Amino acid sequence: MKQPKERHLIPSEGEALVAHNLKVMRKAARLSQDDVAERMRRLGFKFHQTQVAKIENGTRAIQFDEVIGLAKALNLPAEYFMTQAVANPDDPHYELQEAGFRLQDLEKEWRAAQDLADAAKGRLEEAEREYDEIAERLGVDVTPSGDALTFYPAPNSPGDPLRKDAGPSASE
Repeated sequence: MKQPKERHLIPSEGEALVAHNLKVMRKAARLSQDDVAERMRRLGFKFHQTQVAKIENGTRAIQFDEVIGLAKALNLPAEYFMTQAVANPDDPHYELQEAGFRLQDLEKEWRAAQDLADAAKGRLEEAEREYDEIAERLGVDVTPSGDALTFYPAPNSPGDPLRKDAGPSASE
């Protein structure tokens, strides 16, 4: 299968993503940077408006516990800050960004499906090797004839070459 193309979407992961999302969600909640700083102080953080501004501008690093605090201060799940960019509908690239995030999600889904398929193929090949080893050890010929698909008989069924009949049946 063909590998998906690499794409670089903005904002990038990490602190830039948190900064972008903080700014968009703060404005959506109609809160000032002072309001967010005050809420953070009530949660026990030593925050000032300038720190909020620096985080939003990407000039101040942000700690994980601060991200959790900002989520609480804005009454939002923390994942909203860290999973993907919150798009601003006024942004001219909004539609492209949304399509890019859908594309990223589907590429992750494709990779997960590919990993599952690869794992299943490995288990199937191992089971086939085991079957062949047991048949060889018991001296049973299970070589497929021609290009026909090979169907292994159910264990202990009449077509099972490994079946040992108990002798003539009681009805004979």
